[in-house]
Amino acid sequence: MHVTSGGGSSCSFPQPIPSLPPRLRSLGGFDQPQDPSDTLGLQGFAAQAASAVAPGLIGTVAGEPVRVHSLDPTRPDALVVPLQSSQQGLQRPIVAGLVALLVDCAGRAYYSAVDDLTLRGASAPQSFPSVSVSDAASSLGATRPQLVYSRSPFAPRWRNPDSGLTIAAFSA
Repeated sequence: MHVTSGGGSSCSFPQPIPSLPPRLRSLGGFDQPQDPSDTLGLQGFAAQAASAVAPGLIGTVAGEPVRVHSLDPTRPDALVVPLQSSQQGLQRPIVAGLVALLVDCAGRAYYSAVDDLTLRGASAPQSFPSVSVSDAASSLGATRPQLVYSRSPFAPRWRNPDSGLTIAAFSA
């Protein structure tokens, strides 16, 4: 089987080794790989990790994991699980936090980080990514834009694979 990274070349990055916060280390199990095809398992894993690391995210509901491809062939692709919260006065849930898992060459997902968006004080988006694929396609003139990251899966961009043009996909 020929495994490829987000950059489209042979998989050349080492297995992600989670750098766990003390709270996750004491709970145990967060250094173990997760099955990316087990959506419910990933959602439970993400909600538990977020609650342990960022108390402000207790009670949030994990959404569908979103695949974000790495532009750097030496870095793994990621799965980002949005954590939604209902705030009083809002009719729709907002994205209160994000949990990133890095995907190794064998397709296993490992805990990477939690981003508590409630600490930023900015208005929270209603989805991750906040720019829809159809809006990205229209803006980029692409039929199938790719969701990619260069430095952090928490700051993805939509990319036209033909021209290489990008636009921000998420802002919080």
